[in-house]
Amino acid sequence: MAYLDSFKPDKGLLEDLILTPGVSGFEDPVRSYILEFLGKYGKPRVDRLGNIIFEAGGEGPRLLIAAHMDELGLLVTGIEESGLLAFRKVGGIDDSILPSTHVVVHGSKGPVPGVIGAEPPHLRITRKAGEQGYKPWHELRIDVGAESREEAVEMGIEPFTPVVFRKQVTYMAGERYVATRGIDDRAGCATLMELLRLVSNGVVRPRVELILAWTVEEEIGIIGARALARELEPDYFIAVDTMTCCHPSLTGSTRLGAGPVVRAMDNYYITSPRLAKAVYKAGSTRGLQVQVATAGGGTDAAAFHYSGVPSVAVSVPVQYTHSLVEKMHTGDYAGWTRLLAAVVESGLED
Repeated sequence: MAYLDSFKPDKGLLEDLILTPGVSGFEDPVRSYILEFLGKYGKPRVDRLGNIIFEAGGEGPRLLIAAHMDELGLLVTGIEESGLLAFRKVGGIDDSILPSTHVVVHGSKGPVPGVIGAEPPHLRITRKAGEQGYKPWHELRIDVGAESREEAVEMGIEPFTPVVFRKQVTYMAGERYVATRGIDDRAGCATLMELLRLVSNGVVRPRVELILAWTVEEEIGIIGARALARELEPDYFIAVDTMTCCHPSLTGSTRLGAGPVVRAMDNYYITSPRLAKAVYKAGSTRGLQVQVATAGGGTDAAAFHYSGVPSVAVSVPVQYTHSLVEKMHTGDYAGWTRLLAAVVESGLED
């Protein structure tokens, strides 16, 4: 039997985190949810930037594991006289997914539903053959049904109001897969919470001094992790984040359903070979499926690497990353927690 084979993730925890809003810079709702959960296990603290830090105990090398709690979204930048909302993107969003999208504007009087309109093909008479069939983000507007600027303001909307994409959690093939906006990185947040529960219940016995963190503003430049790297001095750092698959040229043979991934390198840095091997060994010697891959993009691990801390990203492979239908294998998701548990019990021995 594989290590912790009886472990089953809390489906409700993952769904709650996904459906709780928290655009980069506006993480208050998801931070409150996580803090309420952590309060059952100890006393978390929040730094000045908004990162959550939890001392989980144990003895040995000082290991910090973090997931980012922010998500991609939009930010209202202006309200036109017609009542339409101008906006800008927050994070790496492809313009092509924006038209014909349902959104929720989180104004001062509560959530306001809206849509980003799409130009009908019937009216594209000025487009030349071969031109893209969608407008760039700065030409698009959010429609909340307001017929004037004053009506939109009365709804509680003003410039600098965050906007999230409306989410639908879809399970496929008998719950073998789950697809939704926000797996990046609410699945990572949930994984850390599952790990804490196992440690607190005595199921997992760390051979490290374990610190857990949930960071802010990763999607716009690993901002929260940069602050943590200056404040904390761990011996090792692990970023728990998703990883785009499946592109043979960039990610090798990585695929959904073959287990969590140790990222050997990405666009920001090359992982410490010793640390990557220690993480891989911790899982493989306990009978867990573990993949190794290179990746695009980057994670919070880069911030600690730049500060001189040996760092690695341990990921779950995801298809359709940064879209509205990020797709994850539920077996990989469960294996993510098991691999991290194996790492903290290993003491990161060679």
